Amino acid sequence: MEVTAKLADFVLGARFESIPPRALRTAKEAMMDCLGCIFVGAVQPVGELITGYVRDVGARPVSIVIGQGLRTSPALAALANGIMAHAEDYDDISLAVLGHPTAPLFPAVLALAEQRGASGRELVGAYIIGFEVAARIGMTLGVSHYNRGWHGTATTGTIAAAAAGARLLRLNERQVRMAMAVAASQTSGLRQNFGTMTKPFHPGNAARSGVTAALLAERGFTADINIIEAPLGFLNVYRGEELQPLEKITEGLGETFEIVKSGIAFKPYPSCGETHTGIEIVIDLVKENRFKPAEVKSVECVFNETMNSVMLHHNPKTGLEGKFSIEYCVARALLDGGVKLEDFTDERVNQPEVRDMIKKIKVRIDSSLPMMATLINVEIAGGRVLSKRLDRSRGWPENPLEHAELAAKYRDCAALVLSPAEVEKTLEMMENLEELKSITLLADVIVKE
Repeated sequence: MEVTAKLADFVLGARFESIPPRALRTAKEAMMDCLGCIFVGAVQPVGELITGYVRDVGARPVSIVIGQGLRTSPALAALANGIMAHAEDYDDISLAVLGHPTAPLFPAVLALAEQRGASGRELVGAYIIGFEVAARIGMTLGVSHYNRGWHGTATTGTIAAAAAGARLLRLNERQVRMAMAVAASQTSGLRQNFGTMTKPFHPGNAARSGVTAALLAERGFTADINIIEAPLGFLNVYRGEELQPLEKITEGLGETFEIVKSGIAFKPYPSCGETHTGIEIVIDLVKENRFKPAEVKSVECVFNETMNSVMLHHNPKTGLEGKFSIEYCVARALLDGGVKLEDFTDERVNQPEVRDMIKKIKVRIDSSLPMMATLINVEIAGGRVLSKRLDRSRGWPENPLEHAELAAKYRDCAALVLSPAEVEKTLEMMENLEELKSITLLADVIVKE
């Protein structure tokens, strides 16, 4: 079955007019949300480190590094912006793509759109095409790919960035296949690095690799033309124990849009998405029962093994490790009634009252619970046990954040870099992105010279 060829046909042939309105709306919200997250990352240590690296490497100033007053090559811009997008783990999620879809995709298409003077409409179309490619590949690989330790943001994200870039560059069918094949040989990203700066490197590297692959293919660079389905190709090498039938990739392609069907989850909390159900359960239990932190005797957090392998820092010592610690996130929610951006510093994680609360929290694995679901049992003074289960936190398509909430999140994030007037101007641009005649109009504001 010629999967790579059919994907290439979709990349080239999908008409913007055939994109459902809901897909267009979701894509614009995802890129707006991602841009906000990049502004947050721009003021974090990892943003400073990657910007310093890009300055030292040096390149012809073509594409912006957001919030840093810097232009560089499209590939280096995609790298830096992709890292900053994921620096605080505040960006969106898709179970279909096995990770974070927009952190690799938006930086890639933004960098190439600026280089080529593309319109907002072209950028949005390329993003949606890239998302569909990532989702189809991710669903075929299945969760066993993720369970083996691969980070889907980095693996499916790299090929998606190449496909989106190929669409933006208007490559021909052979070149699209070459772009995806070059990208496939650059896919990597190990989940053991969660809780370190290398996790945000994953989408940055995926964005850079996708841009590089598309630009090389445009110049005539060659690779295996059937890279997705070939015996030693992407699916067979990266597969887990349960590779889905190849037909899954192209079934309904161009007719059913996964960005609508599977959807995108937007984060209300700046931590690993698997911690969110636990955070919300604790917030609800405290509100409903009005107990004080000092009354807590013990806490049991129950979820499946895959979630446990993601929240792998059971005794966190740094702010980054805290993002991947159910113990820290639950402790913080118990102590403060919520979780905020400023909670993920080394100092906050190591506060004495936090360390004391973490000691009371234990994890139990229950394989019957679905992905993202959490059950929490809190024992308080007097022996009373408070219990609650939540299968999906706020922000998932079945329990979505309102557009006004996403806009408010964007304002909070963008205000770290932009003036109030610039925040509102860029928000309006992102909300009407398909009407922007040139992406340079946006880039000139968000580069923050």
